[in-house]
Amino acid sequence: MKSFNNNLVESVNKKKSFLIVGLDPNPEKMPIKNIFEFNKEIIDSTYDLVVGYKPQLAYYESSGFEGLQALYKTVDYIKSLPERKIIIGDCKRSDIDSTSSAYAKAMFEFWDFDAVTIVPYFGTDGIKPFVDFIDKGIFIVCKSSNKSGGEIQDFFSEKSNMTMYQNIAQISDQLNNNDNVCLVMGATYPGELKTIREKHPKLPFLIPGLGHQNGDLAEIIDNAIIENIPNILINSSRGIIYASDDPNKFAEMARIKVQEINTQTKALYSF
Repeated sequence: MKSFNNNLVESVNKKKSFLIVGLDPNPEKMPIKNIFEFNKEIIDSTYDLVVGYKPQLAYYESSGFEGLQALYKTVDYIKSLPERKIIIGDCKRSDIDSTSSAYAKAMFEFWDFDAVTIVPYFGTDGIKPFVDFIDKGIFIVCKSSNKSGGEIQDFFSEKSNMTMYQNIAQISDQLNNNDNVCLVMGATYPGELKTIREKHPKLPFLIPGLGHQNGDLAEIIDNAIIENIPNILINSSRGIIYASDDPNKFAEMARIKVQEINTQTKALYSF
């Protein structure tokens, strides 16, 4: 059986794209009201162009049972389509070991995500229950794209002689025995991208921050890929799914935005 990380690289090479579309249904921005139908139109218009999708659970949970049902239907719909896509449950879960085990079971067995995002604050006890699902991917938040993340992530420890995000990357690498551990690395910090990539060349990155957060595609590719190994996924959410507020054109405009990103990518990187 091929590892999750190996399948990730194969998927990127097959689609000649790094793109993951974030499915973040905000009722205040959606051009149609039905969450599942909104997701379905986005998926149908982009499916042949992207590596996968990343639903952010907070948007579904905030809509109550209707939102959770829409999430379940969305995952089920993507898995029913003929071409396999990576579905990342953006849940950022973690806790002490027993609670993390319950979280991992929920994310991987009930929701059936191919991968999840988790926070590493509880240490290896909180991470290992996810890693033990050897056919699933675990994206550990290392250096996030938001401005205030550095208040914690950039904290320097004299004892370890590294920042917190560097320590997170080191621990993540040590836990990668099943070749299924990855990192979340924000596009808005290209210098940190380069630092972590050089020290941890085998760990795939999920890179948010392209689009509304002004992450630069050329800087991402230049700093996150070495030895010509395309082990990165680039997420874009609002810039794609809310490219238009016209109920009759939002799906078409989402496709156009994806095509634009893919065209720019191919001008910068040869698959």
